Amino acid sequence: MSEEEDLAVLIYKSSKTAKARAAAAAAAEEKGQINASSKGRRTSTRKRSPSEQDDEAAMYRPGKKTAKQGAKKKKLCSSEGCTNIVVKGGVCTKHGARRKRKTCSSEGCTNLSVNGGVCTRHGAKVKHKKCSSDGCTNDAQKGGVCRRHGAELKLCSSEGCSNLAQKGGVCRRHGAKKKT
Repeated sequence: MSEEEDLAVLIYKSSKTAKARAAAAAAAEEKGQINASSKGRRTSTRKRSPSEQDDEAAMYRPGKKTAKQGAKKKKLCSSEGCTNIVVKGGVCTKHGARRKRKTCSSEGCTNLSVNGGVCTRHGAKVKHKKCSSDGCTNDAQKGGVCRRHGAELKLCSSEGCSNLAQKGGVCRRHGAKKKT
């Protein structure tokens, strides 16, 4: 036999044994006979220290932080009975914490800054998500698609009205107030 034929026979035999091992493992798992060593876990009988247990737990749960990795405990609002997280000064926004928002840096403008220290009127560009359908350049409305490709938007709840609902389930004509 040539070297190529020897190699082909070797590959064939190794694939057959791998298939047999996989079938045996599947059968054992169905019967519940699988042990810790076949799952790749330790089988040592000695007791492990808490730090070793944390390390091993983190190994089997990637992305999960353990106490050792520095997961911080969030502070709660100091108001009685409140379970919200502290924002500023020991209290949550519900109990008086105010977040300072920057205003537009253009002279005389009192709008809130959006991007780059300016509002949209003075040049801040706001990126809107685009429809996920191929070739469509419309802005996504709901579920990552535009109305043409299946985004179902709420219509006014007044009888016979086909306008889009603005606030409270109704259009402006039927009672939704315009933002001021």
